[in-house]
Amino acid sequence: MSRKNYHATTALGLCLAMLPVSVNAQSSDLDADAAEMFVPMVQDCVLDASDEGCQQVRTVITECAQDLDFSRCQLLFEDANAVFGDSEQLEQAQIMLTQTSDAISEIDFSEVDAEIGDLAETARADAERTLLLGDENLMTHSSPPLAEGEPEAIEEELPLDLESDALPADEEPDETGVSDLTEADIEAALEAEAEAEAEAEAEQRLREALEAEQRAAEEDAQAEADAGAEVDPAETDIAPQADAAPDAEPDTQDATERDDAAAEDEAEQRLREALEAEQRDDEGDDAAAREQAEMELEQERAELRAEAEAMAEDAPELIVEDVPEEEFVAPDDAPREIDAEQQAMIDRLMADPETAEAITLLGQMTEQDEVATDDAGSILATALSALQRERSDEVEGDAEAFEAEEVTEEEITATEVRSSRDDFDSRFALDVAAGEARSSDRRDLERAGLVALGALAVGMIVNRNRVVARSDERVVVQRDDGEYAVWRDDDVILSQDGSQRRIERYADGSTLTRWARPDGSVIITVRDATGRVQWRERVLADGTSIALVDDMREIQAIDVSVLPPPRRRELRITQRTDPELALALLREAEADARSVDRAFSLRQIREVREVRELVPVLSPDPITFEINRANVRPQEARKLAQVGRLMERLIADNPGELFLVEGHTDATGPASYNLALSDRRAESVALALTEFFEIPSENLVIQGYGERYLRIPTAAAEERNRRVAIRRITPLTGL
Repeated sequence: MSRKNYHATTALGLCLAMLPVSVNAQSSDLDADAAEMFVPMVQDCVLDASDEGCQQVRTVITECAQDLDFSRCQLLFEDANAVFGDSEQLEQAQIMLTQTSDAISEIDFSEVDAEIGDLAETARADAERTLLLGDENLMTHSSPPLAEGEPEAIEEELPLDLESDALPADEEPDETGVSDLTEADIEAALEAEAEAEAEAEAEQRLREALEAEQRAAEEDAQAEADAGAEVDPAETDIAPQADAAPDAEPDTQDATERDDAAAEDEAEQRLREALEAEQRDDEGDDAAAREQAEMELEQERAELRAEAEAMAEDAPELIVEDVPEEEFVAPDDAPREIDAEQQAMIDRLMADPETAEAITLLGQMTEQDEVATDDAGSILATALSALQRERSDEVEGDAEAFEAEEVTEEEITATEVRSSRDDFDSRFALDVAAGEARSSDRRDLERAGLVALGALAVGMIVNRNRVVARSDERVVVQRDDGEYAVWRDDDVILSQDGSQRRIERYADGSTLTRWARPDGSVIITVRDATGRVQWRERVLADGTSIALVDDMREIQAIDVSVLPPPRRRELRITQRTDPELALALLREAEADARSVDRAFSLRQIREVREVRELVPVLSPDPITFEINRANVRPQEARKLAQVGRLMERLIADNPGELFLVEGHTDATGPASYNLALSDRRAESVALALTEFFEIPSENLVIQGYGERYLRIPTAAAEERNRRVAIRRITPLTGL
């Protein structure tokens, strides 16, 4: 919780506790025994919505009645693990909360809301959770429940790039390796506990300060009242009369009550002013922090560039490697079967008409993709047809056929822009329950226009593609041929602070996204239902259009037997590499690719190894990542220096350059995890190239390959297999 929200929610909770409210009693025949699953404050509200304490938790109850999310609603229960682990008890809780929410909706809280002020609904909900945090039973709410029958430790939830099980007990893994997950979990738990304790201490200090201020106000009011009662009779115009004394006592009492009320109003006003002042300070601090961060990043860019130029001039070096890259098939993961209860959960999810429609649509799109594998231009996405019709009245077709089903617009702020140093918040889920329950992930996908992906749960079958894992903007599927694929929002790296995003979603699942940049340029992307980019262009402020991706063209099938062998597989570009020398060797290595009398679609480049290898890999010094992490550390970002300078030079000559950023892992750990991790790491490297070398993000395409293409053919932990590589694929696209 941010400092601003912390103070706001705590103050709101205290205000709620002091304000009376007049409500109508809730008529309910709910069983008091069943209500015992809730904490006392919620029990009272469930049994009687007119209870005074109900006003303090009404927002959380209403919110949780709609979606019983464990992370947000666990505070309502005495033993959240027991409730969420028992389907009958959870269903009973849903019913009781829904009935309570309906009763609350009939109560007029306008007087209370007017007293509290215009605080945001999220701040109100945070305040209510702050009040619930005082419950003594909250110690049982520390972790999400295990699925029924699920062991405490699941093999599939081990870290990615897992080191060999044969590691001696007394041998510590090196920085680039991966240790046992237990240590990582313990460290994360300790950090979370320390953070929780710090928040609790800060809250207690704030409560004590507010209480002290309130007591001081009451003492001041009492002192004023006492001073009024001790006025010297000689100083008054009317002499006191003995028989008037009995009548004076009520007047004094009324005056004292008025003084107390005025003191309370004054104390509340001071509190509001203090909170508003602190909010303004926080906003100022945030702006100053952002400005300072930008200055530090700019300084780091300049230092990195100067260091790279000095190293290249000092000892020029270019390593040309022809190490054969072998395709090694690691042992496949044991299939995770879906039991009857999990299948029933999927069936219930599919009973929702909107979910069923989204999944059906996604299945149709993947079926069309299979048909179009050898003919990429045979199916034109509705989103692209709508764009073409918008630009030309000559496009045939019914105008209503190109109407968007849904349009969303938003401004991107700095808090929504990912950095290469940021890790990803959510881990991949392998089980059905976790896959269904990740409502925040689903909302991320829906905001990106990927409604079909947002509706998926682990275990679903979509046109012979079995969903095996999901997290943030990614869904991992296993095709009927046993290969894994990752579906995700290809536009995720385009976010920039201050840009405007408009997403139009069409009936076939395709989306048309426009990113309006502060410099006046617009990035236009068409994606299919799986999030894969089909069309991308940059339109400059003067109207000039630069094509970057076009997978809607008529592209011929691939006959790999006629493709020339790679002239060079890899150019190793270290921190001492001279970019001019690298550029000369790169052009020579791409000669065969330019001589092939045809163009390839981006999908063909991504999926067919023989096509990709027509252009060499630009490999920086190996970038190492922390255990199970995807963020690029500052010391690792320096290894991209000369690659970044080379890419800058190429884009300056041709703004339509396109680069593929590949992520790879070793063969340890589950294949589905490895695929997702390699994809996330490729994204982080792409973000680092944008941050430190100002490579336009629209000129980059990310793709994870997991453990499929190993540099060193071994199933053991191998650092050289955990790598990120970059290819200049412009000569292959023909654009």
